[in-house]
Amino acid sequence: GSAVVSPTVASSYSITGSNASGCIALAIVSVGMYSLPVISVPSGSICQGGSYTLSPSGAISYTYSSGSAVVSPLTSQTYSIIGTNVFGCLSPISATANVVVNLTPTISVNSGSVCAGTSFTMNPSGASTYSYSSGTNVVNPSSNSTYSVLGTSVAGCVSTLAAVSTVTVVSLPIISASGGSICPGQSFTLSPSGASSYSYSSGSAVVSPTVASSYSITGSNASGCIA
Repeated sequence: GSAVVSPTVASSYSITGSNASGCIALAIVSVGMYSLPVISVPSGSICQGGSYTLSPSGAISYTYSSGSAVVSPLTSQTYSIIGTNVFGCLSPISATANVVVNLTPTISVNSGSVCAGTSFTMNPSGASTYSYSSGTNVVNPSSNSTYSVLGTSVAGCVSTLAAVSTVTVVSLPIISASGGSICPGQSFTLSPSGASSYSYSSGSAVVSPTVASSYSITGSNASGCIA
């Protein structure tokens, strides 16, 4: 019915022609049909600040709504892709990829002070797992120290900024006390120095030994460190 045809499947057409003398001839024309490409593309997720590569299949060349196969969205986005096969046919339906952007964790960690010779435990928060510059969250510093902590979320995203724990080491008090001598029946007052409070093996600073005796004295400074 027309010289222009739009078949949906491979088709054949007959054409009848006549010349000026009215003589008629018949020709058969076959029109093949190429398959349209059907493309697909996987979705995925990235950490904030990362990039994702769109990897479609089903065609030989692709056109991306993002302009490129590599995307770096700041928030979760959907991208569409059209494919072209070897015959130049375009995919009738675009494939879509959803790229989820996972936030990087923001972590915090406690600081504090310890008495010399004792340990300090860091207790970070804001992530699922943590890594410590010290190798562990329990530290035994000999002097004032700082430690950095990085956190990883459930999605595997690592904090971009490390949390810092400052640990102050308080020196132990150095105490001294003088002994002495008394006559039988007398008392002696133990008079230590170097700390802010004391405890005595005798239970009191005033002793009344009946024989020559020794006493031990434990002292605590204002920070509670004991010697």
